[in-house]
Amino acid sequence: TYIPNTNYKAAVPSVSAMEAVKSSKCANSLRRLIVASAYESDMFQHLSSVVTHVHLLWELVLLGEPIVVMAGSPTTCAEMVQALVATIAPLKYCADYRPYFTIHDSEFKEYTMDAPTPPAVILGVTNPFFAKTLQRWPHIIRIGDVSSAENQKYRIKKSESLKVLDSKPGVYTQYKPYLQKDKVILKKLLRGTQTKRPREVQTALLKRHLMDLTESFMIPLERYIASLMPLQKNISPFK
Repeated sequence: TYIPNTNYKAAVPSVSAMEAVKSSKCANSLRRLIVASAYESDMFQHLSSVVTHVHLLWELVLLGEPIVVMAGSPTTCAEMVQALVATIAPLKYCADYRPYFTIHDSEFKEYTMDAPTPPAVILGVTNPFFAKTLQRWPHIIRIGDVSSAENQKYRIKKSESLKVLDSKPGVYTQYKPYLQKDKVILKKLLRGTQTKRPREVQTALLKRHLMDLTESFMIPLERYIASLMPLQKNISPFK
């Protein structure tokens, strides 16, 4: 390569400057990689069979109540469990949950023992063995075949009827919710199903409603906690 005999001026950066550039590039690259979730589930599709009871389920999840989801396939029960956990967003579900729980799980004996109070966990199961083993659990969701028309007619049933769990889908509980159903959003979602509204839109409507519901629950708590904190003008890092 031919280099002419000409005087050139070159600026050599310092070590600190190079480290600053590297850190900024690393930070920028990390910002590009951060995503809200690697997988956005179709909440409305997963909860469509029990969408008329979504306010009851939201309350049970928020309270950390033990729930069993019984389905015919691991995919169905896992998607239902994941959807239930996501109903209280932006709050994080802090209790245990197993989207697909089997008899080979290490906590099998702990969760199936005949205790007066079941542990605070959401289980997704497919083995018919659990229909008898977990029949004393207070809240059970039985999901039928997706192609079955009965999926659209789920009703809340008394827990005394658990002997029919192996054949009839439904929500089995004796819990009386404090929260009333929002008939406006339910009618909007059901109308969307009849008019074949895109599922993405249905999911967005449902998520927005549940998020507003959770935030309305959090606001009084945030105000109370804020009243316990010292005033900002009285907080100083130099004291």
